[in-house]
Amino acid sequence: MRKLSLFLLVAVSLGACKKDSDSAAPTPSRTDLLTAKNWRLTTATISVSGFPLPGAIAACSLDDFLKFGTDKVLTHDEGATKCDPTDPQTDKGTWDMPSEAKLTLALPNSDLPGGTFDIKELTATTMHLTLTDTSGGIPATVDITLTAF
Repeated sequence: MRKLSLFLLVAVSLGACKKDSDSAAPTPSRTDLLTAKNWRLTTATISVSGFPLPGAIAACSLDDFLKFGTDKVLTHDEGATKCDPTDPQTDKGTWDMPSEAKLTLALPNSDLPGGTFDIKELTATTMHLTLTDTSGGIPATVDITLTAF
């Protein structure tokens, strides 16, 4: 009888140690990742017919950043260094995520490209987007990477 009691005690103890998988933090959605932090452009290339164009991003734009609001308002901030001192510090546009693989940006008063980008990567720290435009008859591709801060 004593052995049976000891066996039941061990079995109950082991069962009590079972990890509760329901207590794990939920995985953030792509919208949560996008709106959690500000995003700074780290690399940008523009290619026409597969040939990269030099100087796709001006040095004065490297401190600019984007803020994606939960209300779908997109704020572009010039950062400490403006390319044109007469430009406003911030301008506003809109953003939308029509699917988990697409991100639409509209910043009418900005030099930043607008349109519907393919989301190549979106993590808590990195966003990689591409946009291909064939409206001029010649394919042009914008490839940008942003870093969260």
